[in-house]
Amino acid sequence: MLKILQHFWSFIIYPSDRQLFAKNNDTYAKVFFTMFLFKVLILSIILPLEYLLQQIDPIFTKKMPHDESFWQDLLAVGLLAPLIEELLFRYFLKYKPFYSYVIHRNTWRKNYRWFLYSSVALYGLAHLSNFENANTLFYVLGVFIVLSNIMDGFVFSFLRVRLGFQYNWMLYGIWNVFTIALISTIYQLKNPILKEKNENFQLEVNLTQYRDTTENLFFIRKSADTIYNINVKQHALSTVVDSLCGKNTYNVYDQFVDIDFRSPKGLAKDSLLRILTKKLTIEEKKTAN
Repeated sequence: MLKILQHFWSFIIYPSDRQLFAKNNDTYAKVFFTMFLFKVLILSIILPLEYLLQQIDPIFTKKMPHDESFWQDLLAVGLLAPLIEELLFRYFLKYKPFYSYVIHRNTWRKNYRWFLYSSVALYGLAHLSNFENANTLFYVLGVFIVLSNIMDGFVFSFLRVRLGFQYNWMLYGIWNVFTIALISTIYQLKNPILKEKNENFQLEVNLTQYRDTTENLFFIRKSADTIYNINVKQHALSTVVDSLCGKNTYNVYDQFVDIDFRSPKGLAKDSLLRILTKKLTIEEKKTAN
């Protein structure tokens, strides 16, 4: 395993498009699972860092249609995304005969590191489009926000060049199943993420990774800026906030939520938002002067 990681590090520092031709049949499997474990290690480092960055400069997202179900998500990020990203960012990393019409093989070898680094950088920066932040600090910290994607770019490029596309695609799929299972477990352990009860109101908020439309429920009873009842199941947080405060008023880190809120006397909207922000990322949009 250590030798494989050393070889991977050498690929980053002194990249080449030389393919690995193994003497032993299990070499490919060893390389594959070593890189998988390396990604697990990187994830364990990146997640706390991203959490700290979230406290400094909140990251905002919107739920996409493919996020609603497990199978749609798996199809999108496990099959289609690897194929599209392979064509966009890594297909050209192996020298092909028709390249000779544009660039000589020796020139390609001498400048290969810049082709690789450009591919990895573009792959990482492309993931900034997943977020809705538009402030300067967000883009200053952007390299840290997409650091895990940049490392992914090196890992996938390494497998693509050394082993071939099928191993790269396989790792992508297995990794996404792993992260889906990990996130589901975290959600179950964290729920309810918010639970409060006093003489004026009671509130419970649970997160769900995917949306079960068979349990779909959306009911809010309010009068002006006073909230009396919220009974929401399997809806995006952004939908709830937009309903309470008006569209395009707040940025959120979007998640599917179940919210049960009851207040016989009512609670001011701003007070409820302050309570929700204890565990959820909700921030009023800044307007240009």
